[in-house]
Amino acid sequence: MIKKVSGEKMELPFVSVIIPAYNEEKYIGKCLEEWVNQDYPKDRYEILVYDGMSTDKTAEIVKDFERKYPELVKYRKNPKRRQVYAFNMGIREARGDFFIIFGAHAYPERDFLRKSVETFFEIKVKEPKLAGVGGKIIKLYETRLAKFVALIYSSPLSGASTFWYEENPHFAKTVAFALYDKKIAEEIGGFDEDMIIGNDFEFNLRINKRGYKLFFNPGIVSYYFARSTWKGFLKQSFNYGAVKSMAIRKGYFSPLWLFPLGFLGFEILLPLWKALAWPFVLYWLLLLGEGFRLWRRTKNADALALPPVMWIFHNLISLGFVAGLLFGKRAFR
Repeated sequence: MIKKVSGEKMELPFVSVIIPAYNEEKYIGKCLEEWVNQDYPKDRYEILVYDGMSTDKTAEIVKDFERKYPELVKYRKNPKRRQVYAFNMGIREARGDFFIIFGAHAYPERDFLRKSVETFFEIKVKEPKLAGVGGKIIKLYETRLAKFVALIYSSPLSGASTFWYEENPHFAKTVAFALYDKKIAEEIGGFDEDMIIGNDFEFNLRINKRGYKLFFNPGIVSYYFARSTWKGFLKQSFNYGAVKSMAIRKGYFSPLWLFPLGFLGFEILLPLWKALAWPFVLYWLLLLGEGFRLWRRTKNADALALPPVMWIFHNLISLGFVAGLLFGKRAFR
């Protein structure tokens, strides 16, 4: 039970769980099954599912849960289809003082909600500017390629958020499937609907820019079904770069985000300036070393194929970054 600093018991906050979904008939049932069975009082949370006009049985499955749990599960339509619109609709309609944005392609541990709330109030005592807390996502691989792509994102060389590979609690720049303070979300204007992709990344950046804090607790656990095709991986990598340049266009900046420009410039100059050959060799040796490290850590021999794929990954990020600078949200593929 959550307690105040004085030691007195505190009423559990009401939490709104916002789940955007589109053609998730294979996964939404498992997601909702775990959410309706949280070890948290049923009268202290709600589950709002926003259907992006699915063409499969997603709506039927959600409505079935709504019939079984009418006070808990609510079906809503998202006629604009994109997730970012569902996020803002959810914040406007949420009855809770706190909300969680969760994926239909994932499911939580049954103590997920309780641990999120407990962590928030525990850290809030130490950090009054706390805006949200997130946890660890365990990937469940549906294909060999999905498992390989996860290796890429588990490497610091990918530039991915720390919650993908850190194991210790810490204040973080970004968190996923987080419990947010609704008042702070409203104060900063909700989610930016220009960010068709990467809206959660930009939202967390804005939280940090306003002086608020985010906290990562690996004890808050959820599971995500990682699906991937080569087309999806290439598209995602390109968009990953476009998101960073869109953030720059909106007034955010990190020196690390200039890596794509430097990387492309380096490759363009390489044939003209032989002195760059040694840094390029060192780059490939670094990729080889990282592939070997991940192979030893994961026992997955596919990690040895990391260098060429990471090189493609870095180039796609760079191209996406340039496209984002030039074309804004039209760059998203």
